[in-house]
Amino acid sequence: MIKTIIMSLNIEKTYAINSFLYNLKRLPIFKDLLTDDVYQSQKIKSIFKFLSNFYYIIKIIIYRLFYFALIYFLAHYLGSNLSKSFIHIYFTFTILGLFINNKLLNTSIQKYLSIILLKIDAKNYMKSSLFFDLIRSLILNTISFLIFKPLLHISFKICIFLILLSFLSRIIGEALNLLYYHKYNYIWLNNYPLYFSLLSIFVILTILPYFKIYFSNTLIILTCLLFIILVPFCLLYLLKVDDYKLIYKKLNTQNVIMNTEEAKSYSRQQMVEVKRKDIVINPRKLKNKKGYELFNTIFFERNKEILLRSTKRYSLIAFLIYLFIIILIINNKHIYNIAHSFLLNNLGWFIIIMYFINRGSIITQAMFFNCDHAMLTYNFYKEPKVILNLFKKRTISVVKANLLPAILIGIGNIIILYLTKEYNVTMYLMMFLFIISLSIFFSIHYLVIYYLLQPYDKTMKMKKASYSIVSLLTYLICYFLATSVSLNIYFYSLLGIIFSLLYIIIALILVYLFSPKTFKLN
Repeated sequence: MIKTIIMSLNIEKTYAINSFLYNLKRLPIFKDLLTDDVYQSQKIKSIFKFLSNFYYIIKIIIYRLFYFALIYFLAHYLGSNLSKSFIHIYFTFTILGLFINNKLLNTSIQKYLSIILLKIDAKNYMKSSLFFDLIRSLILNTISFLIFKPLLHISFKICIFLILLSFLSRIIGEALNLLYYHKYNYIWLNNYPLYFSLLSIFVILTILPYFKIYFSNTLIILTCLLFIILVPFCLLYLLKVDDYKLIYKKLNTQNVIMNTEEAKSYSRQQMVEVKRKDIVINPRKLKNKKGYELFNTIFFERNKEILLRSTKRYSLIAFLIYLFIIILIINNKHIYNIAHSFLLNNLGWFIIIMYFINRGSIITQAMFFNCDHAMLTYNFYKEPKVILNLFKKRTISVVKANLLPAILIGIGNIIILYLTKEYNVTMYLMMFLFIISLSIFFSIHYLVIYYLLQPYDKTMKMKKASYSIVSLLTYLICYFLATSVSLNIYFYSLLGIIFSLLYIIIALILVYLFSPKTFKLN
């Protein structure tokens, strides 16, 4: 095991040094000074190896101390009792790490080089990797607690239990992640509904000290004892699994690992790839549909997971945020006043919020990769009437896809205004329509710049800087409106609604006139 650890570390360091030398050679100042012989120089490599080891040690210590400092400041600002808050947040983060801090199945260049290319035994690699990470984490946590203990006044016994809890949770987390992979054939970090649901729950648990609610020391000790019972079974399962080489081969493919343009293109295509289960469409959804409506329905039904994934995620986050704010308003007069003042005087901030929530760029990527890159080879697909008809159908579908989080935000604002004693139905209606109009605007805007500045080539590589420039300008304008323009809530809402309606008309005209020339393959 020790031999495998040393070998894998040497591979990692050698790769890092060679990569550094390669990038150094590409700089104009070193281009002529450094030749290919530099890779064979043992003296240069020895110097870089020493520096690399020194940097690695300093980096992992600083990162762990930063992690503890983050918990310390959160505890300081969230709770009135610093030591109880720190213990509560550390415990919450540790249990969260059980789900999201799994490393055995993570892809890495080191794994690709070690197992796939250099044929190191995968099971030995797993055991040595887990052992090394556990010992490293144990040492770093111990050092960090020794440094922070005088500031926190935590008993030595609780420090020991917290360190032990981190150690045990890592083993349990790796076993659960591996079990999940065997059942579903992918790691749970890629299950976005599960991932963001867990993250949201633990965010809520983290802020409980604000309400003077803390996890007790007894709960921490009992959890630790439970983990001690579970760990032997988890270790037996980790050692029992024999298909590590097959798993690593599936996860650590060259396309996923190597940092090349081809890999980036592959990642972009993976992001918008249609799942096998979505290829078959329910015939009832296609009934009585013809022409562009049928074509558009087939596309959106097959891509519904891509289109709705982010919408569902942001809707859940919006719901939890508003639920949390509502609870704070009911229990805290200070938050009550802040929420009321913010909604009445800072409506412009919802422009930037809706900008980030809208996933138009992902939707247009899906349109291109899963449909347009093939259809644009046909001349009829670039005719003005065809483009306009399909644009209108797509606009309706994209607007529908983005409406759910907008509706939740609009309703959330109304509830907050009502709870803060602002009983004005006209204001409720204007603010709600303003949020909906922003959602419609951004949905159309991304479609318009996609049709007028179609930026992708067949591999989804960005070929036109103009698309990026327009996207950047959109953000800058949104930021300016959010931070620098202060208007009456009614006037702001009315302007937003009118602008969105005008933009729809202008967008249709622009797409009809110019897209036959601009909507093409690069």
